[in-house]
Amino acid sequence: MKRRMAAVLLAVMCVLAGCAPSDRSLRVYCTENQKEFLNQTQEELPAELVFHYWTETAASYRTTNDEIISGILQALREATVVSKSSVRSTDNRILEFVTAEGDTCNFGFDERKFRGADEECYVLSGDDELWKLVWEIRESDPEYQDLIR
Repeated sequence: MKRRMAAVLLAVMCVLAGCAPSDRSLRVYCTENQKEFLNQTQEELPAELVFHYWTETAASYRTTNDEIISGILQALREATVVSKSSVRSTDNRILEFVTAEGDTCNFGFDERKFRGADEECYVLSGDDELWKLVWEIRESDPEYQDLIR
């Protein structure tokens, strides 16, 4: 009986200390609208993705490339949250998905930290593919190409 009580007490202490295993998927930190969007099937892909990038200047880059849009959605689904971040930057990024009907769903980031439903920022893990694909949108944008020439 004492062992069982000790095990229960240890489990409770672990939960209170935050060391108990939990779901760390990005989805947990999303709004209901974002969660529904991430649950879409491949056939329901958005028609367009706009990458808004604000640092010292504001710029927006668009793509209708199904492969990139699908890859970014998959990368968002696979990203996990490592921790909450108290550090904020002036590097704001928004991934704005646009459906054929004109509906939108936005995912906001402070640099590479996800801005959750609670407006807190979260450090991600497994997001390298996400940012690789996002930068491809910028690199292939004709206006960006004109800027770097």
